[in-house]
This record gives sequence, C-alpha cells and structure tokens, in this order.
Amino acid sequence: MKKSSIFENLVMNFSIDTEELSKTEEKKLKSVPTRLEILAEGFASRWDLDQVNQKLEESGCEKLYARSFYEACLIYAFERQMGYEEWKELFTEGRKIFEESDGAQKRFFRGGKITLKELEEYMEAESVSEELETMLLTRSLEEKIIQSDSAEEFWSFVQENIEKFSSVRERARYYFCKYLYFYIQDRCDRYYESCIREEKLRNQYGNMLEKGERGREEKFALEELAFLKPLTKLKKDADKQKNNMSLEEKKEYLENTALTPGGIFDEFNYFYFGYVSVDWMEILFELYGNFDQWPQNMKIRVAHSLGLCSQNPSSEEWKTASQKLFQMEEEQRKKEEAKDFVGGRNEGERKKAYQRGRSGEDFFREFITGGRDINRATLISFLLFVKVRVPLDDENKITMNRLNRILMNCGFSVLKPDQEFDRFVIRFLRSTEPLDVLEEEVEKQVIQGKNFYLYKVYRDSYCHQKELLDYLV
Repeated sequence: MKKSSIFENLVMNFSIDTEELSKTEEKKLKSVPTRLEILAEGFASRWDLDQVNQKLEESGCEKLYARSFYEACLIYAFERQMGYEEWKELFTEGRKIFEESDGAQKRFFRGGKITLKELEEYMEAESVSEELETMLLTRSLEEKIIQSDSAEEFWSFVQENIEKFSSVRERARYYFCKYLYFYIQDRCDRYYESCIREEKLRNQYGNMLEKGERGREEKFALEELAFLKPLTKLKKDADKQKNNMSLEEKKEYLENTALTPGGIFDEFNYFYFGYVSVDWMEILFELYGNFDQWPQNMKIRVAHSLGLCSQNPSSEEWKTASQKLFQMEEEQRKKEEAKDFVGGRNEGERKKAYQRGRSGEDFFREFITGGRDINRATLISFLLFVKVRVPLDDENKITMNRLNRILMNCGFSVLKPDQEFDRFVIRFLRSTEPLDVLEEEVEKQVIQGKNFYLYKVYRDSYCHQKELLDYLV
C-alpha cells in the first residue's frame, strides 16, 4: 500500500469489522499517527466537530486548528458531518486556491536572520486580532468557518483572509516567541543598566580608571547576552576611556543583532542542568559516581528497577546483576572518553561532531521561524524556564491558571494531575524551590532506568500540516 493511499484505506477500514482485517492491514493501521487515525475514524463514523476535538484531546493530540489552511477545511467538513469522499472534493478545491495564492505568506524572519526587533514585531502582530480587539485571531477564524452557510461562502471567506493562515500552530509559536522576547529583553535591560552605572563611574573618576577596571560590569552583562552575535563592537566600546556609542545607539545595535537559536537552546538546557540533552545512564553515574562506591542497598534498588535482579537477589543472581552494572559503567566511561577525544581533534572533525549534536538548535530555529509545530511539553518547559529566570509582571506571570489558559488557547489539554509529567509541572509551579523539585524528579526517574521527561523534549515536535499532506496527497 502506498503512503499516499493510507489515509483513504484507513477511513474504509474503520467502516468495516476490524476482525476482518489481515495482519498486514493491521500493521499498516498501527503505523499511522494517532491523530490521523482519529480523523479517519471521524469520517467513517460521521462525527461532528465537537466529537472529533474531544476524541483528539482525550488521546493527547492537538485539536483541529483553524489557522492551518488544510485543517480549516477539516473543521468545515466535520462541522457539517461530511463523509470522506465529500470532504476529499472540498480539499482538492481548497488546495488549488491555497497554491494559487502561494499559501500563507511568510511575513517575518524572511532573511533567515532572527533579531530582537523582528521578534517584537512578530509578537505585536500576533497579540490580537485586527477585527476583534479582545478575541484571539484563531478563535475568530474558527467561528467564521463554522458560520459559513455554504461552500461558496467558506471559500470567499478563505480567500479574503488567506494571509492569516499559517503552516504551523501559530498560537503556540506566539507564546514561545513572546516569552523568549521577555527573556532577551530582561537581559538587554540589565546590560543597559550596567552601561548607565559605568558611565557614572567614568564621569566620576575619568583617567583614574585602569584599563582592566573600565567597563567591567558592562562586559559582564554582555556575557549574559552571548546568544546575540556579534557583540564585538559593544565589548570594544566598553574598554574605552570614553564611550563612542550612546545608550540609544547601543539599544539600536542590540535590536538588530542576530539571535542564535543554539545559544537560546544552551541557556534552556543549562537551566535544566543539562538534562534536556543527557540520558539517564549518564545522569546516574554523574549523580552517584562509580558503581563500586554506591551503598549496597542502592545498588540492589537500581539493579532491580532495571530488571537485572529481584528485590532480594541470591548471591548468584546478584553476581550477574552487578557484572551488568559494571559493564554499563564501562560503556558510559567510553562514551565520555570519546567526547573528550573529539574535543581535542582538528577543526573539521570537531565540526562534524557538532553537527551531530545540534538538533536542539535546529528545532529552536524552526520554532521561531514557523517551520515546525511546538509540542505541548516543549512549550510548558520553556515557559517554566522563563518563569524562574525573569521577573514577569502580574499579567504575564506563569501561574497554574495562566499556564492552563495558554494551553487551552493553543489547543492543548490543560494540566492533568493523573499524568506523570503534569504532576511534575504542578509541583514545580507550586514550590518555593522549583529546582529542588526538578532534582528530586530526575533522581526518581534515573534510578528506575528512565530518561527524564525533558530528555530531548523537542523531538516529538513536527509540522502537522506536512504530516497531513504526506498521508492525504
């Protein structure tokens, strides 16, 4: 079965008794993403829009998104309980309209360079709908789609608003960029404040300041802006006896300096003690040292959680289990040596190693520029990172209520205490020492031989529109 026909066959399979399916067909069914499986079942069962969205949410999937052009067609179809063939005709017509208009126009970050100024412009443009000052654009679009009395009215509305559609879930991207802006602006403000203090020192002491004493605080504040490049001009100016650049010129310079997504990812990962990029085994030996130094009860507890022995192992059973733990430790040591070895090699080989480990940077770049949808866990963990690092005003402070409201606006489910990751988030939010909660949770996970929730948290992020087209077209 070709990939292009899987979705159609999936719809047909939901219309028949699943017991009649061959093992081959069952295998193909399981290979289809859960979200598309639910959409196919919706067509086969003639579900309405509320039923589809409810099923998506119950299964941990994002609800249909009105600002995605192709999902707007699905919203229109499910609202009218169309069958698959009827929707397919609608989709074919819609795709023609969308492609003729060159799709949703990319209005921001066109040159590939991401600056603070562009980030602010994007944030302001996405903050409210032009038509309805207090209603989110996404909700406004969905209401207009649902209210269309005919296909002609629907297409007319679509063509009038074609520039408002997006290939990614714009609301999640908006919140990611908004809190990223808060984080960068806070660091910039600290730098501006240091410049003012340094200027007062220069005016007060003049030539009495030694070269090493000049701009010391200013240069330290610039280190906190290492994710903006290049900053050479500002660093050189900080060394001067009298600044050549005024504060306003420095502000303009920073607003137009390129943001490095890799630098932001590093800040995010560093805040979580590197647990975003480090697997459980590395953390385990990092936390507790060499295996032979562990207390015996801990050795047994870890070995049991990894399935290497029972809770009360016999001497023979324990001998086998401890040998396996020593073997794991040796494998981890070799991995660490390989990292050190790469670090000491020539520039070309180091570059290759860097390319293999830059997935976090690539994901963050696409989150900002709109090349990839942001998954729920990544958005939550990024908001928690900014919450702890930046003093936010009451309107934007990340509380339980605020976070749940953001999740609902993005089409994600609110925090659920019966979900492990959500319980961790709730504890983190409520604690006066959130990083202690983080350490406790990490230790609990790694002792059980599990990766922490945030290990490569971004990896489940992808473009929903691309997935839809891969299976439909």
